[in-house]
Amino acid sequence: MRLAAVVLVLALPAFLVSKAADKKCISPTPMDDPKFHAGQVWQYKTRPGEEDSFVTILRVESLGKKTIIHVRVDKVRLKNCAGGPEPDTIEHMPFAREAIESSVTKLLKEDSKIPDFRAGYDDWRNACGGVYTISIAEAVKADQLTFNQNLGCASNP
Repeated sequence: MRLAAVVLVLALPAFLVSKAADKKCISPTPMDDPKFHAGQVWQYKTRPGEEDSFVTILRVESLGKKTIIHVRVDKVRLKNCAGGPEPDTIEHMPFAREAIESSVTKLLKEDSKIPDFRAGYDDWRNACGGVYTISIAEAVKADQLTFNQNLGCASNP
């Protein structure tokens, strides 16, 4: 299961990633946010059937005037169109602060242990990756589609 979740990070949807082959990526810097900080665990507006899913805030950064909130999403069900393992975790997803603000519903706990997300974060940085500006549920749906496209399935199950 863990390997499949990592594959999702490496196979970001085309609308999310902007590659900069000939230029250097701008480096985000860690920042404090009045509401969100690393180690928080939040409920969010989930997809149907994933009501127990939650996000853990991994890191909060700024990039110019934009705030980026990196999260891990647990207890999702990414259906496998090929009948193989069905990942239940997305280890790293970068979001615009506004997308997180409109998605979360309840703070479950503070100062939770932050899971290791370095591999996904490094892949995101090396690709000069973008951020999701859609809701968490919509981003999980996009990962569902990407997951199955990478398995060779023509459409979402």
